[in-house]
Amino acid sequence: MFAGPRRGEETNMAMSRRALVRALASVTAAGMVLPAVACATPGAGPQESGGGAGGQPAKIAVMFPGGGSEDDDFKPVFEAFAQKFPKISTEWTPGGTGGYNDAYTEKLTSLFAAGSGPDVFKTTQNFGSFAASGIYRQLDDHIKKQAADVKLDDFFPAHVAGGKIKGKQYTLPHDGAPQGLWINTDLFQREGLPLPSWDTTWQQFLDASLRLTKRDGGGMATQLGFGRPGWLFWLWGAGGDLYSEDGTKLLIDQPASIEALTWLQDSVQKHRVSHNPQEQGDMTLSDFRNGRLAMSFGARGGLGNFRAIDSFTYDAAPIPKGPKGRVAQLGLGHTSIWSSSKAPDAAFSVLSFICSPDGQRLKISRGYAHPSRKSLVEQDWFKEFKTPRSASNKINTVWPETIRRGEARAATPHPREADINRVANAQMGALWSGAKTPREIAQAIVIEASQFLVK
Repeated sequence: MFAGPRRGEETNMAMSRRALVRALASVTAAGMVLPAVACATPGAGPQESGGGAGGQPAKIAVMFPGGGSEDDDFKPVFEAFAQKFPKISTEWTPGGTGGYNDAYTEKLTSLFAAGSGPDVFKTTQNFGSFAASGIYRQLDDHIKKQAADVKLDDFFPAHVAGGKIKGKQYTLPHDGAPQGLWINTDLFQREGLPLPSWDTTWQQFLDASLRLTKRDGGGMATQLGFGRPGWLFWLWGAGGDLYSEDGTKLLIDQPASIEALTWLQDSVQKHRVSHNPQEQGDMTLSDFRNGRLAMSFGARGGLGNFRAIDSFTYDAAPIPKGPKGRVAQLGLGHTSIWSSSKAPDAAFSVLSFICSPDGQRLKISRGYAHPSRKSLVEQDWFKEFKTPRSASNKINTVWPETIRRGEARAATPHPREADINRVANAQMGALWSGAKTPREIAQAIVIEASQFLVK
């Protein structure tokens, strides 16, 4: 999509505080399209010496956000790594931001700009913007040298592709799931409705939501059909997109994108089956755990919150098919090496183990994320996981099946995607409130975001 620096320019680009800050200055102001996800970067020079499995001792700094259960979940991973690679010590430093959020992105940005970034780190958003800043080391040579350990073919192809730019690999995926549907099966049974399936279309999804939405005599919602979907993958389902693959043109004002935006606005303003701004702020109505929302969009990681549900039975299903089919947005947990790491070989050993079958199993089996490896989703610890009120193992299998069917993809990287997303999300408030028509919203995005296109 966009060209990286020429050989010889890599170090200057990676270490330039001005270039990094300029590339990511708007990150913390950007509303993200999804959870989701990513990082990768053009511009890695030749491999440097610096320790590894068979070399001199090395110390590798590792940073993930931490908080919640993540600190404890990663402990067995680093304990197992220490046994396998005794010459490499890891300094696990949680980001302290409580999640993969704007605060974590800002912290990483500041560390890299100051020249004190971690050797290995994980991100889930602003892939293209991070990539353009030059902070990621190219991994192809490392992968080739350690092919037997990396087992690249065991990763889902969509996960691997999400870490590439112009055919070069800059990240390995630690985890990542496509969007799916969480379903309150009790509400469907009460209405005598079939659960969503692989054949469910947008129209059938809307028809069911009309039945499932309940309002009192004053028009106040007591139950709603579904929570807001991510608008980007809704564009994809209609054959639209935010911008072109080469990053040179905005596509949100094209007919397919307008069709998708119109469907979303009508679901709120015309059909009233999804949250308007006031209803979105009412957590008793908008939080799936409270039992008043029939369907909620999200990834498999939602089990981290839903596992404690004890008042109703729930299950999972794929997102409905749009006019051009089902295209679920794939959120990726990209694990990367800082381009200025002093011990890149040792850093890759750490990265590779974190993303290995053993590394993923040790961490994910304690939580609710989705593995990026094909072999792991077939193992019983993942496939047969249950919670007290889960209806079936679809809470585990819907996500990998979506990937296997070729119906999931990551967002296209763009060097200014943080800025473009900031502009788009700022305008989307008017979509839900009805303050502007979909066409007016799209045109406003094009006018403001055109300055960020690849020239």
